[in-house]
Parts: sequence; C-alpha cells; structure tokens
Amino acid sequence: MREVETGTRHSFGDLLRRHRAHSDMTQEVLARRTGLTPQAIGLLERGERRRPHAYTVQVLGEALGLEGREFAEFEASARGPAARGAAAEPPSRAMPMPPTSLVGRETEVTSVMELFRREDVRLVTLTGPGGVGKTRLALEVAGLSHDAFADGVFFVPLAPLQDPDLMPSVIAQTLGVKDAGDRSLLEALIRHLGDKRLLLLLDNFEHLLKAVPVVSDLVRDCPGLTVLATSRAPLRLSGERQYPLSPLSLVAGASLERSPAVRLFEERAREVSPGFEVRAGNEAAVAEICKRLDGLPLAIELAAAKVKLFSPKALLDRLELRLPLLSGGARDLPERQQTLRDTVAWSYDLLGPDERALFGRLTVFAGGFSLEAAEAVCGPGMPEEKEVLEILASLVDNSLVVSRVEAASEPGGDEPRFTMLETVREYAAERLGSDGEAEQVRRAHAMYYLELAEAAQPEVSSQTLTGWLVVLEREHDNMRAALRWAIRCWQVDFGTRLALALWRFWPERHHVSEGRRWLEAVLALGMPADVAEGSEPTLPLRRWAFLHLVAGMLTAEQGDYDRGMALYEESLTLYRNMGHRKGMSGPLRELGAVAYQRGEYDQAAHLSQQALDIAREFGSAFGSGLAVCTLSDALRAQGDLERARMLLEESVISLRRTEYPLRVANALAITLSRLGSIECQVGREERAPELFRESLQLARRFGFTFDTVICLEGMARVAVQEDPVQAARLLGVSAVQREALGTPLPPVARTDHDYAANAARAALGEEPFEAAWAAGYAMPLEKSISEVVGEDG
Repeated sequence: MREVETGTRHSFGDLLRRHRAHSDMTQEVLARRTGLTPQAIGLLERGERRRPHAYTVQVLGEALGLEGREFAEFEASARGPAARGAAAEPPSRAMPMPPTSLVGRETEVTSVMELFRREDVRLVTLTGPGGVGKTRLALEVAGLSHDAFADGVFFVPLAPLQDPDLMPSVIAQTLGVKDAGDRSLLEALIRHLGDKRLLLLLDNFEHLLKAVPVVSDLVRDCPGLTVLATSRAPLRLSGERQYPLSPLSLVAGASLERSPAVRLFEERAREVSPGFEVRAGNEAAVAEICKRLDGLPLAIELAAAKVKLFSPKALLDRLELRLPLLSGGARDLPERQQTLRDTVAWSYDLLGPDERALFGRLTVFAGGFSLEAAEAVCGPGMPEEKEVLEILASLVDNSLVVSRVEAASEPGGDEPRFTMLETVREYAAERLGSDGEAEQVRRAHAMYYLELAEAAQPEVSSQTLTGWLVVLEREHDNMRAALRWAIRCWQVDFGTRLALALWRFWPERHHVSEGRRWLEAVLALGMPADVAEGSEPTLPLRRWAFLHLVAGMLTAEQGDYDRGMALYEESLTLYRNMGHRKGMSGPLRELGAVAYQRGEYDQAAHLSQQALDIAREFGSAFGSGLAVCTLSDALRAQGDLERARMLLEESVISLRRTEYPLRVANALAITLSRLGSIECQVGREERAPELFRESLQLARRFGFTFDTVICLEGMARVAVQEDPVQAARLLGVSAVQREALGTPLPPVARTDHDYAANAARAALGEEPFEAAWAAGYAMPLEKSISEVVGEDG
C-alpha cells in the first residue's frame, strides 16, 4: 500500500519503522514498552491506520528515545493527512433548520459558494453589524454546501459562550470528540479532523476573539477543514477571506416597492397576518419603512411583526416619531447598529409592563430555556397576574423571542425551547441591568439550575444515567452560567453543590478538562466562611471534603497524579479532622489506585485494604465493591491470584444481595469484569463468559460502559480457542476504544489481551489475524457488544 506524503521527508509509518529498527526492537517489544498492541504498531508502520493521536506519538517517541529535532520530525509527520486505507466515517449533519425562508440574498449565497469552490480558500468570515443576517446567510450557504463536504457540515453556536478557553470544548462537543484527558482537546480535535472534508460553521465569534488561535491551528493542521465564521469583527488570520455583508438592497431595478427589503417585510408580515400583501395602497409606506430601517433584516422583521396592530402607514408614522428621539443616544455605535438598537427600543416601548419585565428577565438564560424554567425563574413578582406562557407567546409573536422544538427522541424533547437573538438579548440585558432586579433574577436562575441538576441525579430520580446526561447536556450553558454566578459572588457552598451535581457528567460526556477547571475554581474560593476545619461533620464540610475527592479523580484521570494525590490527601485530612471515618474510605481507595498506577503495589494493597475495612465497617456496598476492585488489582500484581479471586467472589455475592441503584450496579459491573479476568488467568474459562456478559448487560441497562474495554479483552481470551477470528475482532474493537479514550493497557488487562492475541495469531496466521483485527478496529462499539451479549442483551 502506498503511504501518503506528510509534508516531512518521510511518512509517519516510515519513520516509525526506521527508528524501531535502529533501536533493535521488535514490534512486540515496542508494544510492551508503550502499552500499545503489536497490531496497532504494524498498521501504523504500513500506513493502514488512521492518524495516531498525540498520546500515541508521545509514548512511541519516548520508547524510541527520540529527542530534539528527531522527535519534532516524528511528531510533524503524524500531523500529515491520514492514510487513505482508513475506514471513512459516515457523513454527519448537525445543523439547525432555519424557521423562515431566506429573502433577497441570492447574490450573496452565490458569491460565498464560489469562494468555497476555490482550493486556496479555507476560512471565510461573514462580517457586518448585528441584525444584518450573517447567521441566516451562513446557514443557507452551509445547507447548500453539504454535498461538497463528505464528512459533514457542523454548526457551533458561540453566543452563549463567555470563556474563550472553552472554544475547543464546544467544538469538540459538536463534533463528538472525546476529552480523554491524556492530551489537550485541541490536539484531540486536530487528530479527529485529520484530512476529513468538513465544514465548520462558527456562529457569533465577535466576543471570543482571544480564541482565534484555536481556529488558526485547526485550519493549519487539518487540510480538509473549511471554516465559515460569522462575526461583527474579522478574525484577522492569514488566509482569511472576509465577506462584509451589507443590509438588504432597497432598490430592485427602478422599483423601490419590490426591492429585497420590501419582499422580506411582506413575507414576515404574512407570518403574523396571513392576509397581508404589499399593494398599491400601502407599498409606498412599506418601502419607506424599509428605507428608514436601513434595510437591516432584523429591524425589518421586528417592524413587520407589528402589522397585526398597525397598518403600514400607522407603523411608519410611529417610526418617524420614535426614531429621531432615539437617534441622539449611543452616538459611539455605528449608524446601522444605532438603527437596529432604535428599532428594538421601539418594539420594547410597545410592550406592556408585564411583557417588558419578562423580556429583561429572560436574558439571564444562556443557550435557551424551557417554559418551566421561564416560569420558575422569571414568574415570581411579575407586575400583573398573567400566565408566563401568555406573556412569552406575545414576545414570540413580536419576534423578540424565538421558539423551537427539540428532537422528540430526547427526554423532554416534545417541549418547546426558547431563545433570543443575540442583538435583541443585548438590549434586553441593559433593561434588566437598569432596574435593580438583575441580581435577584440571576440568583433565581442559579438556584433553579442547581435544583434541576440535583433532582435529575439518577439516584434520586426516575432518570437513567443516559437520560440524566441528556438533560445536563441540553442545559450545559445554563449550568456554566450558574457556576460563573457562584464564583463571581463567592457562593462557596452553592458552587460546591452544583459542582458535585455535575462532576460525573463532565467525564461521562468527555468534558474532563472543563470539569477540572470548574472544580479547581470552586476550590480556589476557599472553605465556606461558616465552616471551621476540624468541626463537627456538618453537611457543608462533608461536601467540601468530597469536592476535593472528586477533583482528584478528574485530575488523576488526566494523568496528573501529583496534583491528584494532593487533593486526595486533603480530602482524607478533612474527613479525619471532622471525625467522619466513613468518608475516609474514598480518598484511601483513590490513593491506592494512584499507587497501583505508579507500580507501588505494596502501598496500593495497604491503602486499598484500609479503604475496604472502613467501607465494611459502615456497611457501604458501593464503597466495599470499589475498594475490593482496587485491592484485587494490587494483589494480582503481587501474584496473589487466589486471594484476589476470593475477595471478588465475596463482593459479587454481597453486591447481588443489594438492590441495584446506579452506584451499586456500577460497582457490580466492574467487579464482574475483574472476576472474569481472574477466572481466565487461573484456567477456569468456562465461567468467564457469563461474568463478562453480565457486566456488559449492566452497562446497557444502566447506560454506562465503564470497564467495557476490559470485558471485550476478556471475551477475546474466552473466544480464542473456538473462534480466533472473533477474538481478533474483539481485540481490534478494544484497541480503537483505548486509543479514543487515551488509556493504554494496564497490567491487569494485558494478561488477557496478550494471551488472546498470541493464541489467535498462532491459530490464524499473521495476515488473517491482522485482517480480523482491522475489521474489529472499524466496528462500532455497540455492534461488538451486541455480538457478545446477544441482540436482546
């Protein structure tokens, strides 16, 4: 197979093969030193494998002893286009459907499409004032361009985002890229995009210009990526093509009355008054309205929404009275932005007191909100006794709020969600900020989302883990806003509660880096003022100790064991000083896990045994189950298989006696996979399939896949005698999952993996084994689990 050029002197596979030969290492030796598999290294060397991620390149470089210029060349070659033999992922589309037609932008659509057809154009920025229609044009262009981008067109809404550092996170979330913790999200994005032909639409960039280097790196390192951005200001990057978007034309040939601006007014007016049409009696007034509004689409739409209240002539009269009064303010704004602001202000003046109150309060939401949220946060203290729904419907009718229906397949998906256009939201926020109630509404917003996060926890609600994750993902922007409020206002206990409600969500949905930043930010606030260290184990103090524990867990997941250990030790000290012995089990267990990862097996066994003793003392099935797993890992590493097996057997019996809340099911799934692995190692393979299948069935039932990879590697060992092809496929599946997660083979899993790989290769021969392994590498995880547990599992 011909290897693809990378822009360096040699391909990545060629360099890997040369350096391995120079170091006098076989593929098997290199695999063992790096935690990779010989098959993975073989595919990399032959150029048949997709681009390696940063972690893989790093461990290979270290194992080969590469430094300085050699490592730089090695790393650069890995950033080249992916091998053409890699399985292509199916095209995806994640674009919102515009609720209205695009009017009067035919020329602009054609021009931008022409830019996309040029090989040298990879970054296009639609610039212009707020309300000029940048987003709507971008959506139209993206929709029409879909066939030109084989790997999909993706929409990234940036308006709710306040922190430029989160730019990689929101792009990764849109693309489904996992924050595996062993590398930066930007590196993960670059690796994921590779040479995919993909269009990324970054909408509302202007307030995040500090994140421009992220776009620069993506465009530079991902040759198949095209970026379409909308922004009031250009990004000012090399290679950027700015496309300034002007307001709609006020002239169509010789006829002002049939101009694009007038056509837009007519279409939007018909949405609120179906019988409306521009005719001889009103066309001059409509044309003059559009002229007075400078052809700005949003301003025209806001005005057109009033035709059910006023005729065009009456509308024009009111505009002529209102706009000159407003034009004296905000002289530092560009002229057209003043016009839009004046139009929004005019629309605001036409609202009743209850509508005005709700209009301002709704600005506390980020990224959209439900009717229930609007009622809870904004309803109390409204000026008049009106239903929030009625007032909200009026704001929708006046084009000041946008309503959209979520996908019906999601929990709560049949309920509408609402949002505000950013330019309208800016004006509304000023109204809220000017009347003294802003802080009260922000507090209500934060409290609502704290209660939602706590109430949606699977342990206390009817939600499955999957359903809980969907709820939190949908409200992620609002959760961020609530955390920002807590940190800004120094609300330590509030921030602690919300962070603890979200800590599992962050790694489950691959927001590990972001979650770790939030946890550290809350910890930086310091212990709550009303809590004294060493006092009685009050709920706030127990939360504070647990916050250190979970922060350590996310930190250790990213391989930062030194910081993780410091957090665990602080958690242990807090629990010990407050006399809360039960709480000490968690940090002791996690300290044992870190010792195991560092190869300190005696210390790992000692700490894990302490954790187990405490958990048993207080009858904690979940705590005992996890402590047994960390202890059994250490015992296996020490060679005491029988004691490890006995502990796991006892734990399975104990856990099965307990009802299956989520945490216990999680502990049982992990325990079953550990026991299945030991059964194989001691020669009792006949029972192992049952144990691995039960573990995978629990993962399906409860919506988590923790330890799934170890189960698949264990099932490969079980299958290898009767079906070596399936064993090789399962090893391929586990390899791609480990690569995606950034988790190399630990000692516990390597026993099963190496046994299965060696036996399957001996039974099949090298080429058939590699073919079966590659087929598994390309197989979706869910399909492989179905094959193991059965379709009805």
